[in-house]
Amino acid sequence: MKHFAGLAIMWLLSVIVTGAHAQTGSKPKQFSQFPDVITCTEAQLSRIFDAAVGQTVQLSFSDNFSFDGPVINNVVRYSNLQSAVIKSPAFNNSIFSVSRITNNDRSVTYVGRIINKNYFDGYELKQDASGKYRLVKIETDRAIPDCARP
Repeated sequence: MKHFAGLAIMWLLSVIVTGAHAQTGSKPKQFSQFPDVITCTEAQLSRIFDAAVGQTVQLSFSDNFSFDGPVINNVVRYSNLQSAVIKSPAFNNSIFSVSRITNNDRSVTYVGRIINKNYFDGYELKQDASGKYRLVKIETDRAIPDCARP
């Protein structure tokens, strides 16, 4: 009976591992040749919001990472919130969705993501403790909820 219990546990673990691999292994990685963290400046981010819809924006970040493409949306949602979206043909139409938030003290905060639902990886724009902005690699399935899954 001990052998049966051991075999059952091994079988159960193999099913769990296979299921976990199937969830993450089905999509290709798009940014595998780029680092996990890429530095960007407020000046680069600010330029996005000066561009009109249809205008091409060229963003060159650290580590030879460039994200270029037309602005497909640039909307002032509230007096303190503006959002823009850039679509990059070079990255299989991945989008960089970024928002500029004007805080009560008139300081500005940026948030955003580079994502493509057909790929496993993307980037999230984060501000570190010193106020510098970085694109940090993420798994897109964790950033984009799939409402079709039970």
